[in-house]
Amino acid sequence: MADPRMRPRYAVDVSCEVETLVAALEQNVERADPSLEGHFDPAHCVVRIPDGRRAFWSPELDLTFERRVAESGEPVPGYRVRCLFRPVPAVWTGFAFIFAVLGAGGVAGVLFGMAQLTLGRTPTALWALPVALVLAGLAYASSFIGQGLALSQMYELRRTLEVSIENAEQRARGYQI
Repeated sequence: MADPRMRPRYAVDVSCEVETLVAALEQNVERADPSLEGHFDPAHCVVRIPDGRRAFWSPELDLTFERRVAESGEPVPGYRVRCLFRPVPAVWTGFAFIFAVLGAGGVAGVLFGMAQLTLGRTPTALWALPVALVLAGLAYASSFIGQGLALSQMYELRRTLEVSIENAEQRARGYQI
């Protein structure tokens, strides 16, 4: 079983060219019902839920492509698609800000508490560290609550990618889709 992550990730190996996969992905996103939207580039793609259906916890599927390489270092036909489920950038920035503030507050509390201790006073400011750790744990746990709420959207994004890979592989073999 995979470790729980704030931003789940996985990788898929494909034997077709990236351009074929990106074209199939763009076509499937345009045809998706319910609708999806995205940014498509041969090096990096992002598929997301459109504004009308997007909630605070709605994910994006971030895709990067890299040439597959054998253990000997030789290129192998095909590509590895690295997939990352992430919140929209504004939400991710909010999480980073929360952790930065809690980290700075915890460090400031420890420093102030050590100063209190050095001056012979009761080091009440040391409580800032456990409070910051608890709040950081709650923020971390909230990411898993968001993933649970967005599970159907995550499945929708992943299924669109899987269908696109199937279509691209069939096109690469010469089948009409």
